[in-house]
Amino acid sequence: MSFKRILCPLDFSKSALAAFEIAIEMAQRDSAELLVLHVIEGRPVVSEWFPTHRLGEMTVRMEEKAHQAVNTLLTCTAPKTRGLAVATIIVNGVPFVEILKQAATWKADLIVLGAIGATSVDEIIFGSTAERVLKGAACSVLVVRHGELNPSDSADQCP
Repeated sequence: MSFKRILCPLDFSKSALAAFEIAIEMAQRDSAELLVLHVIEGRPVVSEWFPTHRLGEMTVRMEEKAHQAVNTLLTCTAPKTRGLAVATIIVNGVPFVEILKQAATWKADLIVLGAIGATSVDEIIFGSTAERVLKGAACSVLVVRHGELNPSDSADQCP
């Protein structure tokens, strides 16, 4: 099976970094385009301790940190991505919703994402991001758990 447009959501967990390594290998193999997506989940709660006028400032800082983290990772993996068409997008929202939306908008034929398992009551009841993506995706999905597959060690050296 050959893929031409691979979407790789990143939350910078070990599983996501392992998935990123695999997405790069698959993109190299198929000469595919690779879209790296990071979703900034949630926004600070506005209260008397965190006034509304600081919300924009906090959002800008979160976006700057996300861009910096993605750029650092891409710089670290540059030798492997050389020759690939790699695009990045950073959005605010609910991760599984944004992953599905970007996959549809970008017309991805594969989503490669990491899974760390249910870590909260919400995930236990409603399902993890990976499970929700699996259920809602209109394309193929490859879910990677850190340690299940054996990607090269370079992801462990990156942030």
